[in-house]
Amino acid sequence: MTQAHTIKTLAAAVSLLAVAQSANALTPWDNGPAEVKIFTSGGAAQDRAIEEAIKFGLAAPGTLDVFQDLQGTNKGRRFQGFYFTGAASLPAGLAGKRIYVEKRSLGAAGYGVVPLAGNIGLDHLDIFLPNKGDGTFGSSQSGAWQADGAKFWKAEITNTGGTSGQSAWNNYLVQNQLSDGGFTGVDAPALLAPGTDNYPEVVKEPSTNANAAGWNTSLTPAALTANNIARIPTGGLVYGIGVPLDFYKVLQVAQYKSGQLPADTLANIGKYDDESYIPSLSRDFLASLLAGSIKNWSDVKIVDRSVAGQPVLALTDATIVGAAGVALPPSTKVAIGRRNKGAAISAVPYAKILGYPYVQGATAPKAATLNTAAIDNGATAPIAKNPGGANATDALLVDWQNGTNTSGFNPALKKFWGFAVHGGDRNANVSQPWRYVRVDGAAPTIANVANGSYPLWAEGEVLIRPASAIGADKVAALEAFASALANVSVLKTVNTNAVLPFGQSGVFATTKTDSTAAISVPFDAENPVVPLSHVTPNGFTSLGVAPVAFNNGVANPDFAGTTNSVIELK
Repeated sequence: MTQAHTIKTLAAAVSLLAVAQSANALTPWDNGPAEVKIFTSGGAAQDRAIEEAIKFGLAAPGTLDVFQDLQGTNKGRRFQGFYFTGAASLPAGLAGKRIYVEKRSLGAAGYGVVPLAGNIGLDHLDIFLPNKGDGTFGSSQSGAWQADGAKFWKAEITNTGGTSGQSAWNNYLVQNQLSDGGFTGVDAPALLAPGTDNYPEVVKEPSTNANAAGWNTSLTPAALTANNIARIPTGGLVYGIGVPLDFYKVLQVAQYKSGQLPADTLANIGKYDDESYIPSLSRDFLASLLAGSIKNWSDVKIVDRSVAGQPVLALTDATIVGAAGVALPPSTKVAIGRRNKGAAISAVPYAKILGYPYVQGATAPKAATLNTAAIDNGATAPIAKNPGGANATDALLVDWQNGTNTSGFNPALKKFWGFAVHGGDRNANVSQPWRYVRVDGAAPTIANVANGSYPLWAEGEVLIRPASAIGADKVAALEAFASALANVSVLKTVNTNAVLPFGQSGVFATTKTDSTAAISVPFDAENPVVPLSHVTPNGFTSLGVAPVAFNNGVANPDFAGTTNSVIELK
C-alpha cells in the first residue's frame, strides 16, 4: 500500500555534521565493487541537497566519492554516482558496507515518477561495468574516470561508432534497469496528470538512442498505490522567474516611473542587492504572460507618475529604454521560457500562477512554438521555448540577453525581452547576465516563503519501491536518505551555494517534515525552517492546495506559550 511516512529527524544525520571528514575515500579500483547498489532517477532541482543528504545521512565520515558524467562544461547533469561506506547508524545490512547510490537526472522530475508507477526500465550509470573492450575492471575504471578535485571524478562519455553513435554509453550504463527510488521537486500526483503539460514527455535513452520500452502516457496516481510505491515528503525548494539583464533594467525604470520603486532608482539601475529595488510582477500579470495572452511588450502600458501630466507610456517607450541605458531589441515580441513537460520547475508556476491543471477551466500555459529562426524572425507572437533543464534555462536567458545560441533555443541569434520559469537558487554569483524579479512584491527567498509573502515554492518527494521488490536494506537506505532531505541541519549546508545578493534562497525544512525544527523570527538562514505546508488530510502534499501554517507539536522556546506554527506578519 502506498503510505505516507512521518519524517523524523535522524540523530545520526545531525551528529555527523560535527564529525571531521577524515576517513579515506573509496574508489572502485582501490576498494572493489559495491556490496549494495541503489539506482534512482528524477528531477535535478534538489541535486545539491541530494549530495549533502548522502554525505550526512548515509555515508560514514570521509568515505564519499562522487562520479559525474561530463557534457561540455556541465558535470552530473545526466548521471551521478555516489560510492561510500555505510554509516554506523544504518541497519546491519548497510552499516560498514560498500554502497553505491546512482542518481539519474536525465528526463527530470517525471523520470522519478512515471518509471516507478509504470515499472519501466531505464539506462542507469554503473561505474562498476567493465569496459567491453578488454573486460578488465581496473583498467577501464581508473582510466575512464579523471580526478576533478578531492573526492570528485568525471568522465566525458563521447558517443562513437554505430548508426546511432551510442556505443560508448554501453560501457557505462546498465540497461533496462528499474529504478529503486525516485525524486521529484513536487508531489508525484502533480506530474501524473495525463493530457496536461505536467505529464512527463519521453526522452531518448543514451544506450539505444530510442525511447524506453513500454513508456506509458496515461498513468494516474492510482498506479503508485497499485505498485505499493511509498511516497515520503521532503523539504521544500524556492522557485523563481528570471529575466535578461537589459529587461530587468527596463522593468526597474518602468516601475520607478509608475511609483512602485524607490525615488533614487534611476541612480541605481541594475541594483540587485536590495529587495526594494527589484522590479515586481503580479501573479495576474504573469498569468497573462505565461498563457501567451500578451504578444508584444508594446502592449504593456504604465502611467508615468514621475512627470507632470502623468502620460501613459508603452513599456517600449524611448524614455523608458533610454533611462535604462539599454537598446530596444530588434523584436519586441514577448519571449516565454517554459520547461520540458514533466519538470517540477514548470509545474510549480503553472499551479501557483495559472491554477493549472487544478482549477476547472484554468488556462493552460502557452504551448511551445517551433524552435526555428523563421518562427522567431516572423510574425508569430509570443514565442515560447522548452529548455530541458536548469542549466539550459540559464543558457536561454543568457542567449536572449546576448543574441547568442548556446542553449540551442535562440536560432535567430537575436536579443529578446522575455522571462523564464526557473529554480530559485541559480546565478548566485551573478556571473550570468540575467536576474530574478519579485512576484507579488516578494523576492525568491526562504524568509519570504516563511512569512507567507512569496508564492512560488513546493515540497518534494522521495518515491520508494516496496521491500518485496528491492529488499528491506535498500528501503531503509532510501528512507534514511529522505529523512536527511527533510532535515534542517543537512539542508542549511546546501544553501551556502544559494545566497543571492538580496537574500538566502535554496532548500528548507518545514514543520511537517522535520519534527524537531523550531521556527525563528526574524528568519535565520542558519535555521531554514518554514511553518507552512501544502499538506492535505491524507498526509501528502499537493500543489493544488494553498499552503497553511502547521503546528508540529514542538513547544518553541523563543515564543513563550506557543508551539511551532508561529509565522511572522509581513
